[in-house]
Amino acid sequence: MRDSIALQRYLQRHIETGLPRHSFSVAHWHYVLVLPAYREAPALLERLAQLPAGKGRTLVILVLNRPDSDSDAQANAGLREVLQGQYLQREVRDAVPVHCLNSHTDLHLHDMETLYGPTPAARGVGLARKTGCDLALQWMVAGGISGQWLCSTDADATLPPDYFEQLDRAAPDAVGAVFPFRHVPGADVACDTATALYELRLHHYVLGLEYADSPYAFHTLGSCLAIKASTYAQVRGFPQRAGAEDFYLLNKLAKLGPIARLHGHCIELKSRRSSRVPFGTGPAVAAILATGQPNEAAIFYHPRCFVALGALLASLPELAQTPDQDLFRLLAKHALDDTLANQARVALTAQGIEKALVHCQRQSTTSAQFQRQFHQWFDALRTLKFIHALRDAGWPQQTLAQLHGLQPRLCPAATEVP
Repeated sequence: MRDSIALQRYLQRHIETGLPRHSFSVAHWHYVLVLPAYREAPALLERLAQLPAGKGRTLVILVLNRPDSDSDAQANAGLREVLQGQYLQREVRDAVPVHCLNSHTDLHLHDMETLYGPTPAARGVGLARKTGCDLALQWMVAGGISGQWLCSTDADATLPPDYFEQLDRAAPDAVGAVFPFRHVPGADVACDTATALYELRLHHYVLGLEYADSPYAFHTLGSCLAIKASTYAQVRGFPQRAGAEDFYLLNKLAKLGPIARLHGHCIELKSRRSSRVPFGTGPAVAAILATGQPNEAAIFYHPRCFVALGALLASLPELAQTPDQDLFRLLAKHALDDTLANQARVALTAQGIEKALVHCQRQSTTSAQFQRQFHQWFDALRTLKFIHALRDAGWPQQTLAQLHGLQPRLCPAATEVP
C-alpha cells in the first residue's frame, strides 16, 4: 500500500511535465533501460543492437539532450538524423513509436532538445536521467512495462551477456543495485593509463568503506546502476544536477533498504577523454592527465582515514549505551593513536555529532535502532566529508607507489596499470 501511494504521489506531484502518456493493452516490455545521450556518434546504435536478452523484451529509452552551455545546435544532429532515417525498422506499440534494435529490444527516442530546447547546464545529466526514468515509471504504472527495475546506463557502456540475469538474482528486499564494471583501453595510451588509475581510486575508496564496515560501501556510477521503481518514487527520482546525481540518488536509496552489489561479467566502460559533465570520470581523468605523470598523481585517500572511520563505526554499540561519553577516549580505545583519535573527534564535532547522538538516542529504544538512526545521519555524504577532513588534517592523498607501502592494504586483486 505504501509503495502504491508513493508512486501515485510522485506521478501527481514530482514527475517531469510534458511526458507522453499512453494506455497500454498489454505489457510490451519487461525491462527498461534509460540512457542519456549528448554528442554521441551514430555508432551508439550498433552497440545498443548488441544488448543481451533477458526474460522478456527490453525497452531502451534514449534521452537526447544538450546543455545550454553548448551553443552548437548540431551537437546531436548525426545521431538524430540516423534515427529519423531508414536505418532501423520502425514499429508502433500501443501508439508508442519505437525502433527495433534486435529481436528482443526496442528503442524509444525522447528528444529533449527538440521538444524543450537545450537543458539548463546546472540541471544537466541529472535532468536527462530523471526525465527518462520518469517516463519509464509512468509507462510501468500504465501497464506497458511489467518489470520492477529502472536500469540506468551511459552511451560509453557495453553491457555484458548476463546483465539482466544479474539483476534478476538481486535480493528481493534490494531497493537499488550496482553492477560490476571495468574500463577498457582505447587508442589513447595516456588516457588509458589515467583511466585505469582513476578506476583503482574508485575501488580503493569502496574497499576502504567496506574495511570500515560502512553501509555505504558501493560504487555510485550512473552507467552501472538500477533502481527499484517503488523506491525511486519515494526518493523523488534523480536529483537534477550536472554531476554526482548517481551519488546523491544512491545515498537516499540506501536509507530505505539494501543496495545489492551484483556479481557476474563486468559492464565495460570505454576509456575516453570527455568534458560532458563538470565532475566525475571525465574531469578526474583530465586532472590526472594534466599532471604530466599519471603514475605520480596523488589520488588515493590515505588508508588511515578508513581506520579512523572503522573505529567510529565500531564504537556505535557503546555510543548507543552512553551517547555523551568522551569521543576521543572512545576512539582511542578502538586502536586509534592519540593524534588520529583527536583529529577524528575534531572532524566529527565540526559535523555536529553531539546533537546527532542525542537525536539518535531520543528516536531509539534499542542499540540496533540507535545504529540505524546514526547511519541515517552519518550517510555517504557525511562519510566523504569525514574522510576529507582527515585528509586535510594531515593524512594527505597518496600515489599508487606510496599506497603499496601503507596498511591496511585496500587494493583489488588485479591492480595492473598500462
